[in-house]
Amino acid sequence: MITISIFTVSGLSIVLLIVAKKIEEKRKKPLFISNLISRGDIHIRKFYHTAVHLYSEGKEKGLFLLKKQIPIHSRNSLNKTISFLKEKRGQYINNMRDSRLLKKSDGISEFFKNMSEVEKGNGTIHDVYEDSSQNIEEKVK
Repeated sequence: MITISIFTVSGLSIVLLIVAKKIEEKRKKPLFISNLISRGDIHIRKFYHTAVHLYSEGKEKGLFLLKKQIPIHSRNSLNKTISFLKEKRGQYINNMRDSRLLKKSDGISEFFKNMSEVEKGNGTIHDVYEDSSQNIEEKVK
């Protein structure tokens, strides 16, 4: 139904243009319909050029944004995030070093206390390899 009506309207407009052209030839003056079509054509041409100009500028700005600006800003954000995380990690490690879990009441950690006893000769070292080698020698005898 719609296609039939569009076809009918376009056919009638073609017939109207032909009739208007014949009247213009007889009168030697432009008719109202011809002036209307000419002015509309001028406005449509201006609108078309404006649209093409806006499209080309938008395309250039979009490509510039995608190819240049977004990678720069993403690298900048990544670098800021990495430095922030390093700073927070440093604060966390410092807090961990000052933790009560690692400290004893006398102010020295258990690990360092044990190390000093081993270096003095007071501590014991359980070497797995010595025990296993003695067991093997005993089994061989």
